[in-house]
Amino acid sequence: MANINGTSDTDFPWRRFLYPFAIAGAFVVGVWGLVTALAWLLGIAAHTATVIAHAAGPIGVGGITLKLFRSER
Repeated sequence: MANINGTSDTDFPWRRFLYPFAIAGAFVVGVWGLVTALAWLLGIAAHTATVIAHAAGPIGVGGITLKLFRSER
């Protein structure tokens, strides 16, 4: 029985598990990046809508006036 290049049946095949975990890790990091970017964009959009609504003042449609933001002054 020959032992070629120091390999034996007791060696654990790490490479067989490394690639799937690396791919899954990259996928998870990518998904979290997309979620973070989407949350950031929604925050910017909400802030922009707030600034525009505050600058516009009261909104009237069909005789009903809605003041979105009341100033305390």
